[in-house]
Amino acid sequence: MVKKREIFTEKNLKKKVTKGKPGKYYVAPNIYLLVTSKVKAVWKVRFQLQKKRIEKKIGVYGVHNPYFMDYEQAMTKSIEFQRALAAEQNPLERTHTSIEALDQLVHEYINNHTCEYKKEQQIYQREIKPILGELLLKDITRLHLERLLISIVKSGRKSIAIKALYFLRGVFNYASLHNLVVEHVASHLNVEKHAGGYPSERQIYLTEVEIKNIFKVLQEYPKQAPISSQIALVLYLIFGFRKSELLSSKWDDFNFERQEWIVKPTKMGEEQLTLDVPDAVMPLFYTLRVLSVGSNPFIFPTKRKSKSGHLSESTLNAMLKKFFEEYKTRTVHFNNPLGKVGVRKFWIHDLRRTFTSSANDNEISQEVTERCLNHKKRRRLKIYDLSNRQSQRKVVYELMAEIILPLANLHSQLEQFKEYIELLKAA
Repeated sequence: MVKKREIFTEKNLKKKVTKGKPGKYYVAPNIYLLVTSKVKAVWKVRFQLQKKRIEKKIGVYGVHNPYFMDYEQAMTKSIEFQRALAAEQNPLERTHTSIEALDQLVHEYINNHTCEYKKEQQIYQREIKPILGELLLKDITRLHLERLLISIVKSGRKSIAIKALYFLRGVFNYASLHNLVVEHVASHLNVEKHAGGYPSERQIYLTEVEIKNIFKVLQEYPKQAPISSQIALVLYLIFGFRKSELLSSKWDDFNFERQEWIVKPTKMGEEQLTLDVPDAVMPLFYTLRVLSVGSNPFIFPTKRKSKSGHLSESTLNAMLKKFFEEYKTRTVHFNNPLGKVGVRKFWIHDLRRTFTSSANDNEISQEVTERCLNHKKRRRLKIYDLSNRQSQRKVVYELMAEIILPLANLHSQLEQFKEYIELLKAA
C-alpha cells in the first residue's frame, strides 16, 4: 500500500523553516518546500508531462517581500499548474506568458537563480525601477538603457553604473533565452562606453605618520568621529578585515575568556577563521561591550532601526568623507582637516591594503598574510593544505597591535569607560 503524502499547512510550514529542519514539505500534490537550513528554503514544483518527470525551482520562500514567494502565492501557483496540466500544456512555459513589464521580468529572473542578488536588488529598486520598471518589454529600447546608465555615471557613481549594466545584461540574457523579447536590447552595453569605464586601481596605503595624524584629528571631533568608529578603524588596521566581516560580527562570535574571535565568511570560497586577540587589544572590546545598545547582538550595532541591525559599511566611509571637505553645523566648523595634515584621501578598504603592506614590510610571509586576509586558497593548495595558520596569524596580530595602538593613542578616551569595564569584568 502506497503511503499517503502529508500535506503541510502554513502554520506547520513556518515552524519547519524556523527550526531549519531539512526536508521536503508538500503544500499541494505538485508543489513542495525544500528546506536546506535554518531560514533558507525554496519552492519546487514536480509534475509529469509527455511521460517525462520534471522538477524545478519556482521561487524562494519568504514573506512580506515582492521578490520572495509566500504560502498563499505557492498555493495560487499550484492551481495554475494543475489547470495547465489539465490542458496538456507545460506550466513552466505558461508562466512566462504573463511577463509583460520589466518589473515582472526582474522578479522572474531573481526567483529562477540561486544567487541572492542583494546589491543588485537595491540598485534596481533605487535606480532602475522608478524609470523603467513599469515599461513593457516590447517598448524598452537600447537608448532607454544607455540613457539610464549615463545618468548614473554623471551623478558620480561609476561603480553603481557598472553593477547596473551587468545586472541588466543578465536580465535581458534570461529574457532572450526564454523568447520573452524580440531583441536583446542590453547585448551591446559596454563598461567603457556606457558606464564610465573601469575605475583605476587604487594604490593608497597609509604610512605610520598618516595613521597617527588621522587619529589625532578624529579625536578633536568626538561627535563627528565617535569612539566606536575610531575603534573600528583600529581593528581594520590590526586584523586586515573586509568591511562586512568586521561590522557583521556578533558578540556570540567573541569569547572574552579565551580571547578568541570567530570571523565568519562573507564571500564564497572563504573559510571561518578563529582569531587570537592580543592582550593589548582587549580593552577595545570591553569598551565596545560597554557601549552595546540593549539586546542588539552585533559588536557594532546601529543606533537607529535598520534591516541589518549593524553599522553600515557606508557609514564609516561617510564619516571619513566629512574630514576631507568643509563641514559646518551650529556647534562645529572645519575644512579638510585630514588633508591639511598631509593625509591622502582614503576609504575603509584602503586600511586592508595598509595592513597587508605593513605586514609584508615587517617580513611576514605572503602565505600567512593571505590567510589573515582570508583570500580563497588556490585549488591545488586547498586540496593538500587545510591549515589556516592560526598560530602564525597570532604573531601577525600582535605585531600589528604593537604598531597601530601607539599611533591611534586611544588610551585617554578609553579611560572614561574604565569604571564600567571593571564592573563588566566582575559580573
